[in-house]
Amino acid sequence: MAQAMAAIDYNLMRPLRVLLEERNVTRAAERLHMSQSAMSIALAKLRRHYDDPLLVRRGNTHHLTPLAERLLGALPQAIAEAEQVFRLQSRFDPVTSTRSFAIAGIDYTIARIAPALTHIVEREAPNVRFEFPTVDAALVNGLPDSLRILDGVILPHGYLTDQPHLDLVTEEWVCLVDGASGLSDSPTADELLTRPWVHNLAPREGMGPARQQLQFRGIDISVAAVTPHFFVMPSLIVGTDRVALVPEGFARMAMQLEPRLQLVVPPLDLAPVRDAFWWHPDRAVDAEHVWLRELLGRVVEVIRNRHDRDTQTAIP
Repeated sequence: MAQAMAAIDYNLMRPLRVLLEERNVTRAAERLHMSQSAMSIALAKLRRHYDDPLLVRRGNTHHLTPLAERLLGALPQAIAEAEQVFRLQSRFDPVTSTRSFAIAGIDYTIARIAPALTHIVEREAPNVRFEFPTVDAALVNGLPDSLRILDGVILPHGYLTDQPHLDLVTEEWVCLVDGASGLSDSPTADELLTRPWVHNLAPREGMGPARQQLQFRGIDISVAAVTPHFFVMPSLIVGTDRVALVPEGFARMAMQLEPRLQLVVPPLDLAPVRDAFWWHPDRAVDAEHVWLRELLGRVVEVIRNRHDRDTQTAIP
């Protein structure tokens, strides 16, 4: 076994993943821009290494062996960690770097950080690239291990504990309604809770912080529509008597985009939403990631200053 481990060719990790995903040598070769013979040679090497066929023909299709199924589940994280190892540097020069950072978040939280982040990066790190994958159920359910394949994730407190993080702006919860739906400026709890609601996470995928806030207080509501995207919510509210519980910053963004919307302060005792940028401890001393965290710290200051100004001029 020791000899086999010493002979590992780490260049085979990516062909292995693509072969298992495509389950076809020709398609895998095309995807990696390799010749079919080169991909066949790679498959033969992998079969010898694992002493397993990996792909088994049944009729006109190939199926994964049990070992191949396990490998396919482990490879994305393994490849991401290997790439992270080779990206590590003792120093990081943002001016010349072409590094790509992946920060997961919902559309609203990315929209909050994007203007200040873009302004700073265009000036100080013009070739650095950012990717913003969506926070989905698989990522949330895999925490904290799923942080290994990202540079970080923006989530409210409550999803993660005992993980390094940078706090963002704390916001109050407010309700969004159609201004012509007949709701008073100071509605009672019953007036709000008897209406149909819009939420941003389906029950089968878990429970978003807005729904948690209501359930923790024993409040049961009727959900009329669900979307994972905050910026879709206004289109599900306008022209209806629906209600959505959202962070105040998003409500004000939405009202600028759709003037028919109205912000209503709910007569409910709700804890504020506290978003934070979370990362895996493995990133602690990575020079590139240290720069990223310092950058986000500056972005947070811009957001907080803007938030303070908005609060001072808040709509009554």
